Amino acid sequence: MRVRAIINPNSCHGRTRTAWPKLARALEAELGVVEAVFTDAPLSATLRTREALQEGVDLVIAVGGDGTVNEVVNGFFAPPTSAEDHPLRPETELAILMSGTGGDFRKTFELGADLPAQVQRIAHGNVRAIDIGRIDYTDHEGRPAARYFNNIASFGLSGLVSDRVNRARLTKRVSGRFAFFWASLQSVLGYEMPRARIVVDDQPPLEIGVNTVAVCNGRYFGGGMHMAPMARPDDGLFDLVVMHDMTTRDLLRDPNAIYRGTHIEHPKVLTLRGRRVVATPLPGPHALLDVDGETPGRLPATFTLLPAVLKFRC
Repeated sequence: MRVRAIINPNSCHGRTRTAWPKLARALEAELGVVEAVFTDAPLSATLRTREALQEGVDLVIAVGGDGTVNEVVNGFFAPPTSAEDHPLRPETELAILMSGTGGDFRKTFELGADLPAQVQRIAHGNVRAIDIGRIDYTDHEGRPAARYFNNIASFGLSGLVSDRVNRARLTKRVSGRFAFFWASLQSVLGYEMPRARIVVDDQPPLEIGVNTVAVCNGRYFGGGMHMAPMARPDDGLFDLVVMHDMTTRDLLRDPNAIYRGTHIEHPKVLTLRGRRVVATPLPGPHALLDVDGETPGRLPATFTLLPAVLKFRC
């Protein structure tokens, strides 16, 4: 098996760069030779992954945070310049060594933060075919754009929160969870609620005030928020969690509910399932996107599920 690691050396405040030599030795003790490629710019992991697949690599290991994993996942596909999706080498497997701010994707698979334990799961875990989402959206310049996501794509408050976290420095040094909690508190206060029309498959449309609407393949985002407790990344369906028309008091009454996953019991939270979600803005403020921790643009957006399209080793 030919193995290549795509490493973001700057993840976890640069600690991944320091940890890599030890991780490399642990991986090679289990897997044999591991080729190492370091990223050096935004979207570099996507380009390096496409190169790996074109060169016949059998296992790609994403080493970094949720953003690095998302970039690597995008590299498993040709650029989504049309309505069709083109996996580049369907037999190639993906594995993850996560050491970033949020570490949310690994939680769905019950992968702990301990990196040596993650190495053992890569070496001795199972391979499962997982679903991937595609989002067609509007970028910050108003142009149409598209990308893939493996975990959760959302809009509303979550977009503001991710933007704040990505620009933060001090809070991320405390912990990922604290960085997201503090950014969430800042975003809730003074939030100007956008409105949107949402259609899931052939279900009746919803017209709502948007707090956060999350289209979920995985269960966790925002540094440990248990957004979609019932989501499964291999069941062929998105879990849609719609937090709507909530006041600041509603949101602050029990801020830990979303970490427990009990927020879905609130009367202003809807849960739906489907394979295609179309979200159209209504007049008012823009609804910003959060796609696996990145903030690439805003509504309108269409979310499409690609079932069982990626082999994931965990």
